[in-house]
Amino acid sequence: MALFNYATKEITLKIVYYGPGLSGKTTNLQYLHSILDPKRRGKLLSLSTEADRTLFFDFLPVELGKIQDFSIRFQLYTVPGQVRYNATRRLVLKGADAVVFVADSQREKLQENIESLENMRENLIANNINPDDIPLVLQYNKRDLDNVMSLTELNAQLNKMGVPFYESVATEGKGVKETFEAIVKLLLKHVSKKHKIDVKATEEEGIKGITAEEKEEKIEVPSPTPEPAIKEEPVKVERVGAGSDGLQEILDAL
Repeated sequence: MALFNYATKEITLKIVYYGPGLSGKTTNLQYLHSILDPKRRGKLLSLSTEADRTLFFDFLPVELGKIQDFSIRFQLYTVPGQVRYNATRRLVLKGADAVVFVADSQREKLQENIESLENMRENLIANNINPDDIPLVLQYNKRDLDNVMSLTELNAQLNKMGVPFYESVATEGKGVKETFEAIVKLLLKHVSKKHKIDVKATEEEGIKGITAEEKEEKIEVPSPTPEPAIKEEPVKVERVGAGSDGLQEILDAL
């Protein structure tokens, strides 16, 4: 749910990256964090267990301008992919304004994708969010691997809603920016319609300008590592950055 802060003149919009384990959600956020203006982004925060983690950061892009004197602040989250952390996934989705579903394109991962997509819908409903109304973009990741399904096959199985979809190789940054720009565009139009406000920032150049910053240095995005054996371990905060107040509820529940 869009949060209007009249004291700071900011609108906070929450985008959640959802999908099965090791589909590329973490890699998406790591890449986006690496290319955004360091002066406008918070630190990458990780809530970790031995077996899974949730990433978060926020940023305040100047390229989008203002909505009726309000600046736009985005919060980006990933959810843990493993089924055992469903309570955390549900909590991360609370108050979400938009979702990017990251699917693993490998043929043997189809059932995991289907189950995760259905789980996403269930958790949205549990949070009183209409899964057929929230802005949603699909990302078909790992297109560089062998035995990937065709786009026609993937859409037939996962995209019966007919939402925008993008191919990606997140480990190389391919398709990551395009996916993000697409969800931002959908989200801003949704906010404009829902709250009956004029969002002039939906101009193509304004949205593309978000990710147009040059990197200060080359940052390599680590490849996903195999999941370790599941073991009970309390969640801990590895890094805490600016704008992380919204995570307190998640921490309290874990």
